[in-house]
Amino acid sequence: MFKRALSVFIVLLLAMSGLSLRIVNISKNTVQAANTVSTKSVDLTILKGTIYDCEMRPITNAESEIYIAAKPDNKAVALLKEALVPEIFESVKERLSKGKPVAVKSEKSVESSEFIKTVYVPKRYGNTSFACHIIGYLDGENNGVSGIEKAYNSLLSSEIKIPKVRFFADANGRAMLGEKIAVENNEIPKTGVVLTIDKDIQQITEIALDKSGAECAAAVVMDIESGAIKACVSRPAFDRNNLTDALDDEHSPLINRALLPFSVGSVFKPVVAAAALESGIESSFEYNCTGSVTYNGVTFHCHKRSGHGMLDMRGAVANSCNTYFITLALETGAEKIVELSRLLGFGKETVLCEGISSAAGYLPEKNELDSKAAVANLSFGQGSLLATPVQICAMMASIAKGGALVKPYLVEGEVNSDGKYIKIENYREKIRVISEETAEILKKCLESVVTEGSGKKAESEFVSAAGKTATAQTGKTKNGEELYNTWFAGYFPADNPRYAIAVIRENDEEGAVSCAPVFKLIAETVALSQNNRP
Repeated sequence: MFKRALSVFIVLLLAMSGLSLRIVNISKNTVQAANTVSTKSVDLTILKGTIYDCEMRPITNAESEIYIAAKPDNKAVALLKEALVPEIFESVKERLSKGKPVAVKSEKSVESSEFIKTVYVPKRYGNTSFACHIIGYLDGENNGVSGIEKAYNSLLSSEIKIPKVRFFADANGRAMLGEKIAVENNEIPKTGVVLTIDKDIQQITEIALDKSGAECAAAVVMDIESGAIKACVSRPAFDRNNLTDALDDEHSPLINRALLPFSVGSVFKPVVAAAALESGIESSFEYNCTGSVTYNGVTFHCHKRSGHGMLDMRGAVANSCNTYFITLALETGAEKIVELSRLLGFGKETVLCEGISSAAGYLPEKNELDSKAAVANLSFGQGSLLATPVQICAMMASIAKGGALVKPYLVEGEVNSDGKYIKIENYREKIRVISEETAEILKKCLESVVTEGSGKKAESEFVSAAGKTATAQTGKTKNGEELYNTWFAGYFPADNPRYAIAVIRENDEEGAVSCAPVFKLIAETVALSQNNRP
């Protein structure tokens, strides 16, 4: 009996020991489950690849916007109340009251602690319309709709980053005290496209055009040696963060006027002069301007109705004499003018990069110029002739380069996800379209426009310049007054040309002199800023 009782006791003792161990283990597992740390992340935005300027400075993703991440805490609630507008704050407060963390966009930052954190996130576009037409904009699904955003959508979408904040929570989803708020994927994507645009020159050009007060206008700045477009501005601008206003604007701000064709007027006269010189007519060719001339029953007037008197080529360019150029064009022949115009890029689309082109405009064929009146219209840029600011800028650059054709382009290269820059070889074969002798004569003529002629308002004490004014008829009127497309196109410095500029104001009332001050301000500011660069 004693042995049987001892055996039962031992069995019961072992059973109790096993139960005790089981209870301990269950208790340990319960504690471990209670202390298991989970995380909850909140996506803030989506970052696409970066668009850079020629100095590898970001144009997109260049500025930051503020997000505030917070855990449920009275101090955090008080700080959020100061930082957020009332409607947003009430929504955030309700979520915090349920023990849930939040991340919300804000106009103000807060002092960070373990309960609350200010997060700076790269913003696709800044608060200004900087380079809006060249950069373009995105749709609601982050796909490019226009400009570089559309042309390089595939590359810019190849590296996507999603900045997020991560909160530490217990197994029940409650934010844990003492744990920091973590921020992830907040770096600017390196993948992107490098433009020829120079941020400094682009900003200078935008400011100059805005100061002119023009409603509808455009300006292009081009590097004469390479053809790289350093600035491309169209007005009116638009807000990429609010496109509704642009869609309702009667002035069509989404259109890039720098790539659109316009009547060019007298800014075309250097082409006529070049064709005449290349055909053997001397720059000493003279004509007595009496103020008007009639061909095929059509009377053409000079802007100086009393006439300029006797002029040679230099005097005719400086004073923009219409009747001189009508006579010169008839002497030269329409075929030679059209042929040279085509070589200079008129009447042909200008491909600036993959997916972006400047319009072809319109260059009349020889058979359309079958009367003296038609040739007369062409001689001072009227009639059916149309050209874009990019084409006019390239024409001036070609003259400034000594007669070698300058082909505009907009993209320098690409950057991969490792930050490696891969330059695109923009091969530019040196094609001579005007002899050096002709180019030198034209340059002297264009200098005289600024120093003593119709472009006097482009003259600067800081930098020499050369160029040509134009006042092109549009056939439109306002309050009984005729409206014009007015131009100034040229280059600087005159003695060692570096940049060409074309400026146009659409439907202008002031005449060509309104564009010359814009050219002057751009040239002066660029020259002075680059002289001061380290």
